[in-house]
Amino acid sequence: MSSPAGLPPFSGDEPTCLKCGYEKASTMYLHHGECRHTHPGEHLIEGFRPNERLHRECFRCGYAWDEAIVPAELAAGRTA
Repeated sequence: MSSPAGLPPFSGDEPTCLKCGYEKASTMYLHHGECRHTHPGEHLIEGFRPNERLHRECFRCGYAWDEAIVPAELAAGRTA
């Protein structure tokens, strides 16, 4: 199921890599318009995306994906 932003839904604080199954990935918040992906051969692809997102990257295999930000109802229940 996709989020309203057209991205996969937020997968939680400990996302699982879709390619290798490893349970640790880095997370970077990207604001409206920003898109960054490193592909095999270390080519950085930058582009424009119309919505904010969380950029995830697997610590084991390096696979990267984007997903929706934390839904408001979940964020409201979190404390710093």
